[in-house]
Amino acid sequence: MSDTTSTRFICKICGGTFEDQSILNQHIADFHHPKRTVTINDIVNGVFKGKINFPKTKAEIVKEVEVQKKGSENNPEITLDIIDVIRNVPDRRYNDEADLALGIEQQQRM
Repeated sequence: MSDTTSTRFICKICGGTFEDQSILNQHIADFHHPKRTVTINDIVNGVFKGKINFPKTKAEIVKEVEVQKKGSENNPEITLDIIDVIRNVPDRRYNDEADLALGIEQQQRM
């Protein structure tokens, strides 16, 4: 019989759960390094992986990212930093991934 009350370690950045502290620490080092910045490539290629159908408005893109984050896969590539970047892109319609990349670049320059 297994113990149903086990200690879980929770990542304060993305909400992921881990069975022990060392695994959590490695996860943080791999995915949430403090010097790591979110790149356009992280978002366009890592998050959407060519699966988003354009054109989309900013609101539709934000919703898509939030749905992917909360989805059954709980995509670890979608961090709170990535969601914040998407929420802060200029409020307009994006025609393709290159157009979204340009919007992200404009937001990051501000």
